[in-house]
Amino acid sequence: MPSVTSPPSVAGVRRLRIIVGALVCVVLPLGSRVQGSGMLAWTMYSRIEEFRVDLVAFDGAGRAHLRNPSVLADGASADIASLLAGSDHWREVVSIGSLRDHLGELADYACRELHAASVVVTVHERRGGYYDQATACERRCTP
Repeated sequence: MPSVTSPPSVAGVRRLRIIVGALVCVVLPLGSRVQGSGMLAWTMYSRIEEFRVDLVAFDGAGRAHLRNPSVLADGASADIASLLAGSDHWREVVSIGSLRDHLGELADYACRELHAASVVVTVHERRGGYYDQATACERRCTP
């Protein structure tokens, strides 16, 4: 004879809902804040960041050529292209973390597109109108 299990009690379901709610509404947002991105924390766009990108390409003789990062937008994916277009001036975004996290990949892409000997890509960030930080990535380009 098969065993029959009783349905979960109302108190058990309530306890499970409270645990899941606390996890989704408190633990995940706080964890993303601690991690640094804040991407899972709802901020109602209260934290707008500004950024700009400097792109310097070096030729074989070592001469520096300041390039507009918008030139990289032509062959980039739609997400990256929207960030790069006009990024030679300060632009507002909700989060610049993804660009900062993939700066090495952007430098590799700049090497391929610009046919340079080396490149330096720098992302300047500021929050609340104050200059906060600059993150740079230098790549030697392979021919």
